[in-house]
Amino acid sequence: MKVLSLITTFLTFSMVLSAQDKDGNPPEEIVKYYFVELITNADRPELPKDQVDSIQRAHMAYMARMAEKGQLMLAGPFEGGGGIFVLNVPTREAAEDLAGRDPAVSAGRLFTKIRAWYTGKGAFTSEQKQSELYENIEN
Repeated sequence: MKVLSLITTFLTFSMVLSAQDKDGNPPEEIVKYYFVELITNADRPELPKDQVDSIQRAHMAYMARMAEKGQLMLAGPFEGGGGIFVLNVPTREAAEDLAGRDPAVSAGRLFTKIRAWYTGKGAFTSEQKQSELYENIEN
């Protein structure tokens, strides 16, 4: 839990810093995303390896489709299991629907915890913002 809290804090700090202008002013517009924590289900059903592999392939394909549609902004696994999605959808219900249709969630391998998450508009639009973030941290 400490690791998740640390990662969440870093992501929030990173995005807020990267959304600031060069003088450190806050962004003019704040955007709401949905942070989806994908939690490994300790009580997940035991399945044959080929079935688990099939679910994982479907999970990866599902993420690719969400990304193509502009719904998935960021995703990745945590060391030790589980992971995150940052979704760009208009409502919590839409986030719940997308997360619930993930093959790993619907198969009972993962469950979700969803929170609204706010950052400056444009935080996901440029790799340059990330290099500026690291310059700000180093100085």
